[in-house]
Amino acid sequence: MADTIKCPNCSANLRFDPETQKLGCDFCGATFDPSLFEDKVEELTKDEAMRLEQSAPQSEPQPQAQPEQVSTEVSEAIGPSEQSENGAAQMPPQDGQIEFVCNSCGARVVTDKNTSATFCAFCGSPALVGQRLTNEFRPQYMIPFKVSREKAEAAFMKWAGGGRWTPFGFVSKQNITKLTGLYVPFWLFNIKAHIDVEASAEDISYSGEYRTTKYYQVTRKGDVEWKNIPLDGETRIDDKLMEAIEPFNFERLIPYDYNYIPGFYADRYDQDAQALAKRATDRGIAGMDSVIKESIGKKYDRHRIKRNSSTITSMAANYALLPVWFMAYKYHNKMYYFAMNGQTGEVAGKVPVSTVKKTGFFFIALAIAAVIARLILGIFMRGIWG
Repeated sequence: MADTIKCPNCSANLRFDPETQKLGCDFCGATFDPSLFEDKVEELTKDEAMRLEQSAPQSEPQPQAQPEQVSTEVSEAIGPSEQSENGAAQMPPQDGQIEFVCNSCGARVVTDKNTSATFCAFCGSPALVGQRLTNEFRPQYMIPFKVSREKAEAAFMKWAGGGRWTPFGFVSKQNITKLTGLYVPFWLFNIKAHIDVEASAEDISYSGEYRTTKYYQVTRKGDVEWKNIPLDGETRIDDKLMEAIEPFNFERLIPYDYNYIPGFYADRYDQDAQALAKRATDRGIAGMDSVIKESIGKKYDRHRIKRNSSTITSMAANYALLPVWFMAYKYHNKMYYFAMNGQTGEVAGKVPVSTVKKTGFFFIALAIAAVIARLILGIFMRGIWG
């Protein structure tokens, strides 16, 4: 079902505002705390029901149309479809795409099989595909967006405009519209390891012409733990790009709440935790090496590992949605990507290189070199001939 979160005051669409951390209504200006939204709706609904009950005239009940008849008519008007659990029309998939009906304007919202929340292309409503974030695809945790679209756009303009070879017209409003607030699916790995190392180490000191070397046998044993190592579960996004915008502040991690999604896109994972186990293991091994180097390498001038029996003792993962401002763009048939951490503002990506600028710079440099060479040659010739 394609649906929206409605304002309980005026029934307009609500959007999550990263700066205020509130659900806001553009129509009546009301704001709501996402974590308390359901309680607020229930309270307003009870108040409205009580008001209507007190103001309603006492009269004989009038016959009403049966809900089943209305549902049938709507279904027939839309055309052949599958019915979701709540009766909303869900169009059958075609070529890996799924078509939903927008509850705001009646338009059809097309998404791919991995998109969990999207915008209606016709009315701009932040339509939620709620049933696709259930069961195994329902996240356990999330970090809400903190960086607003305005700040993300300004950061992109500054980042892209700072490139010496950035193509003319690349830093434009046309490209800015492609910037998308995306909740990226991540697996947050918790890794425990046992360090067990033996090494030989040396301390070297100098006194005048003499060098003194002290030799040591070093042992390191102990348990270490890393929490919330993020690995993205989305194959369409470059892993190194996601690593480049780390770290996230996981103290702000909250239980998953769909009230923080309106106004943004969200993807569900297409790589589960098992598929990412090797990458997580590699990062755990790198972490152990870093601990060993920090413990021995900084204390002694030289060292050599004689035995390393360190092992990862346990590894578990939680599924979470993390905020990323993302942009994909094509230049000369090659794809480039820009990403910003939607919580901290950390930026990463690659700016395309303009062949026109590079060629122009080459010829300008060549012309300047020719002028300088001619001046030097003229001064030299005048010196010879007096």
